[in-house]
Amino acid sequence: MLNNAVNIAEPVEDMDAFWTLATQTDAGITNLTNWDTFENGRRLQLERVLAEIYGSEQSVLVNCGMSAIAVALGACKVKAGTRLLVGKSRYFETSGLIERHLLPLGVEIRAVDVARPNALRDALAAFGPEVVLLETIANMPSVDPVRDIAAWSACPSAPIFILDNSVQSGLTRWFDLLDFSDRLLVVESGTKYITNDAMCGVIYGAGDLIASTRNYARDTGQSLQARALSYLDASHIRLLPLRMATHSRNVRTFAAELCRSGMTDLKLTVLDSFADEGNAEVFAKGVGSLIYLVFGDCEGSHYKQLLTRWRQKARAHDHAVVPDVRAGFGWLKSSARVYQTTRLNRADGPSYFRISLGLEDTKAVGASANACLTPRRRS
Repeated sequence: MLNNAVNIAEPVEDMDAFWTLATQTDAGITNLTNWDTFENGRRLQLERVLAEIYGSEQSVLVNCGMSAIAVALGACKVKAGTRLLVGKSRYFETSGLIERHLLPLGVEIRAVDVARPNALRDALAAFGPEVVLLETIANMPSVDPVRDIAAWSACPSAPIFILDNSVQSGLTRWFDLLDFSDRLLVVESGTKYITNDAMCGVIYGAGDLIASTRNYARDTGQSLQARALSYLDASHIRLLPLRMATHSRNVRTFAAELCRSGMTDLKLTVLDSFADEGNAEVFAKGVGSLIYLVFGDCEGSHYKQLLTRWRQKARAHDHAVVPDVRAGFGWLKSSARVYQTTRLNRADGPSYFRISLGLEDTKAVGASANACLTPRRRS
């Protein structure tokens, strides 16, 4: 219904009305727009709600999660000679951006294993980066949560930190945890938890830095367009803390049921599996929707069989959730996929099984976990 009424440039009666609409759009006091790619009143309204829920000064809505990373890097004026510190474990599309575009541009890039104690602290001191791009938790079985958080503020080069917080979303509010909001951008793929109905990305920030980010998004045509905005609902965004708590609850329920099975060759990982006193605050409010399963020396083909058998057993159970097989995570309904090749995966990624727990009740989640416990067949 909203899309039926969308105009990318709202028609008006005369130039007085034109400039009135422009002023109202810039102030975010209308749902209309005089030119959508520049500014949209409804976009500003939704951004204010997102910033309020996340605890940042402002937010900027862009086309997707990778748009958020690209816009953040652009706003930081990353160019030839810029010293950019990145995490060694990262999303495969982020690696593509770095390897195919930033390196040929002449950006000076150093990768650090953030999961190794003191490695990030030492790299900050030795490399003196101008910009730091990190995933707060890696989307893979090692999860590689960031460490040395207390050392970030003390880095003498005072870099801008860009934190990809997609797997935790509102569960980890970095503007509450860090004391340098003026040089911090937090990004996420909004398609995971903010909406499952349209591609979108969000950038959170403050001061001149978020103002530069908004300008860069406008100048490069990355602002989320009106027809995508129609799939975002402020009332649903305000429920994000409850939604994230429900995903986390179901992860704990599913994991506990699997752990009770006593399967000796099962390695189960949730996002805080390797948390310690140095980063426990990252997980204080929950652990997102993801669980990773690795079965001994199981190969990719065996994981495919496991997923098929799990769905068959779940269908035969009155209460169990039958997981969808699909890409992405954070869906309302539980889902799963197998990682077995480098396609849609890190180049060095292992074979494993990833589950994204949805918003079902705990009885259904527990029954689904029991269905997942079918012993695997060995070749």
